[in-house]
Amino acid sequence: GKHTAHAGTSNERTKPSTQVCSKRPTTSVTHSNAPNATADEASEIQRIILGKYSIAVWYASPYPDEYTHARDLFICQQCLKYMRHRETLDSHACPDPFPRGRRVYEDATSALFEVDGKAHTLYCQNLCLLSKLFLDQKTIYYDIGGFLFYVLLSKQPATAVGSFSSPADATEYTFVGYFSKEKSSVERNNLACILVLPPFRGQSYGQLLIELSYELTKMEGTIGGPEQPLSSQGFHSYRSYWRRAIVQALLGVLPQAEKYLRHSCGRKQHSSEDVVEQRVFSLSRLAQLTGIRIEDVLFTLEDLGLLGNWHGKHMVCIADDTIQQVISTRRINPGMRMDFNGLQVDDDAIQESLSEQESNDSDPNSSNSDSGSSADSS
Repeated sequence: GKHTAHAGTSNERTKPSTQVCSKRPTTSVTHSNAPNATADEASEIQRIILGKYSIAVWYASPYPDEYTHARDLFICQQCLKYMRHRETLDSHACPDPFPRGRRVYEDATSALFEVDGKAHTLYCQNLCLLSKLFLDQKTIYYDIGGFLFYVLLSKQPATAVGSFSSPADATEYTFVGYFSKEKSSVERNNLACILVLPPFRGQSYGQLLIELSYELTKMEGTIGGPEQPLSSQGFHSYRSYWRRAIVQALLGVLPQAEKYLRHSCGRKQHSSEDVVEQRVFSLSRLAQLTGIRIEDVLFTLEDLGLLGNWHGKHMVCIADDTIQQVISTRRINPGMRMDFNGLQVDDDAIQESLSEQESNDSDPNSSNSDSGSSADSS
């Protein structure tokens, strides 16, 4: 039999400018291939030197005037300080081998740091100026006190040129990218801006950052999603994640649903229509399991062909063979999931955020719209 859940809203989407920016690395350390973009004529910056990577910039960024006349901009991976000359970078020393803030996650290949825009203003401003070189619609660079930044580093043995080392071990770290989120969002946005630097495209870092944003949302006991509208590239990245996360959730729900229906059918006779009408899970439950907004859950179910109509009602009809067919035809890898058992959150910060959210929810003047907000916040 098929197992169903009622779905009570339509699935109208706005056009996919939260952005995911990156390019696949080659054997060279020089990267370009901008998406039909060139740096602004007012800026002469053509590339940045970050560690061992020489990266062609895509857009102009509002660095101070004396820096915009340099063709190359040299950036420290640790503090993201920008310099005009390699000699300045070579003589520059950072006392801390890691980004500012606190480490919230680490595994064998990557580490994630949470950086408060208010507590570490200069670092986060440098981060925003850097990201503007690759994000067309980013407009906030200095007023960043209301944001948290999650900075991703890759890890490798201490042999790579241009990485920075931890004094405690023989591991070297490379700046990969970040995502940011508002500390308190009326629209319940869990991500405002996301960037993966061009050399690290094709290594699943964007999916890792998106998944981390939802893991943090689930740990806070809420649901959320990216700031709207999404860029076309950002939309495709999120659609890929939503498909995988929801298929994983359905595979987890299915055995429970089958057990429930077998128990229920054992007590009395059911027609096929009764079985289809038997509700064994809800869209709200899927949202709670994944941390994904209900409207995004609905969109994904319809996108996967799992949202049907029964006697005028939207219903999710699932069966094991149906899900397996979706996995095969859409090339979804439901087993691809990070182990976030080591993810750490600041309980005090969560409570503060939830208190602010409750205050916003009780304010009749607050807007709870999930669409129409600009993606240029951070």
